[in-house]
Amino acid sequence: MTNSERWKEDLIRLGELGRKVPVRIESREQLQIDNGLYRLEGTEACIRSKAYVIQKMKAAGLNVRIDRIGNIFGRKEGSNENLGAVMSGSHLDSVLNGGMFDGPLGVISAIEAVRRIDDEGFENKRAIEVAVFMGEEGSAFKKALFGSHVLVGDMPIDEALAVKNEEGITLKDALGQQRGDFEIDLNGIDFFIETHIEQGPVLDRDNVSIGLVENITGMSWVNVILEGEENHAGTTPMFDRKDPLVIGAEAVRFVDKRAKEMVKEFGGSTVATVGKMVVTPGAPNIVPGKVEMGIDIRDGNRENMARLKNDIITGIENMARQHGIKCTIDTAFYHPPVPCSKTVVNVLEGAASSLGIDTRRMNSGAGHDAQNISKKVKTAMIFVPSVNGVSHSPFEWTDWPDVENGIKVLTWGIKTLSK
Repeated sequence: MTNSERWKEDLIRLGELGRKVPVRIESREQLQIDNGLYRLEGTEACIRSKAYVIQKMKAAGLNVRIDRIGNIFGRKEGSNENLGAVMSGSHLDSVLNGGMFDGPLGVISAIEAVRRIDDEGFENKRAIEVAVFMGEEGSAFKKALFGSHVLVGDMPIDEALAVKNEEGITLKDALGQQRGDFEIDLNGIDFFIETHIEQGPVLDRDNVSIGLVENITGMSWVNVILEGEENHAGTTPMFDRKDPLVIGAEAVRFVDKRAKEMVKEFGGSTVATVGKMVVTPGAPNIVPGKVEMGIDIRDGNRENMARLKNDIITGIENMARQHGIKCTIDTAFYHPPVPCSKTVVNVLEGAASSLGIDTRRMNSGAGHDAQNISKKVKTAMIFVPSVNGVSHSPFEWTDWPDVENGIKVLTWGIKTLSK
C-alpha cells in the first residue's frame, strides 16, 4: 500500500465507522444528506473509531497511553530525552450529522507523518506525540474542546467526569474502558501542530493549497431570555400586546447589522450569529410568553469581541425596556482569541516553500483544541481547503491531493522541529 493509499484508507474507514448505517465513501459524488456522521463522545461509533486509531498508532510503533479524561497519546521516542516533544493531532468526535474530515484528518495526518518519518529512516531528536483529544465538538456533553480544556487545567478532572449527557450518563461511565490513569506533562511538550480542514471558503475559492493559521478566533456566547405576556392571538389587540418575539426578531436584525458595521469599520474577522431561538409555548394561535435566544460572537481581536458583545447586550436591553419586556442576559461562555506561535508558523511556511506548495497566512474562524494547548505550548495550525467552504455537514469534503499536501507540510514541519 502506498503512502497516499494508507492514509486515504484510514479516513474512509473512520468515516464508515462514524455513520449510523456504515457506508464506504471514497469520492465527493457519493455524499448524501442521510450519510452524515453521528460519532458523539461515548457512543459505540466513537468507541469503535478510537479503537481503530489506537490499533493504527500501535502498528506505527507508538507507545499508546490514555489519560483520565480520555485523551489518547501515542509516543515515538527521540534520541535526546532532554528535549521537549513535538505534538500533533486533533479529535475524532463529530457534530450531529457531520462530515468525515473534521477532526479525523488531523489525527490521521499525524499518524501518517510518523509512518513517513520511519519510512525515511529519519532520526528525530525530539520525541513525537500523536494526540487524540476527547469531546472537541461538545455534541454529547455540551462542553466544547472538553478534553483539551481539562488537559491544560481549566477544569478539575473529577468535575469533568461527573458531567452528564442528555441521557443522564456521566462522562466517566460513557468513556468506560477508553479512560486510563496516564498524566501527560505539557511542560515536556515544546511544539504543537494541528492539521485541520479550513471549514470556510477562502482557500478553495482562491485556489490556495495550504492555510497557515496566525490567530484562532475567540468565542463568546450571549444567552438572552425575553419574557412578555402570553395571550390569545385572536382576542388580544395589537397595541395591548407584550410580545417578546417581536423584540427577538428586532434583535436578530440588530445583531446582523452591527456585526456587518464593525467589519466595515475595523476590517476584521468579526462574525455574529443568532443560532438559537426557542419560542414558548410555540403555537400559531398564541401570543408568545417567552423567547430564548443564543448568540455566538467570534473575532480574532479581543477588543472587537468585547465591543460587539457590549453593543448587542445594550441594544437588546434597550429594545426590551422600550416595549415593557423583561430581559435576562447571561454571558458565561467565553474563549479569548489566541495568537499562534510565530516560530512554528515560520517553520511550516518554510516547509511548504521547500516543497513548492503555495500558502496563505490567515485566521481561524472556528475554535480548535489548538487554542487550549497554546496556553502551555508553542502552537500553530495547518489548514487544507474545504470544497465550497462546507463543514459540519454530510457534504463536507476535502480533495485527496489537498490532504496529501497537508500531510507533506506537517511531516516536514515535524522533522524540522524535532531536529
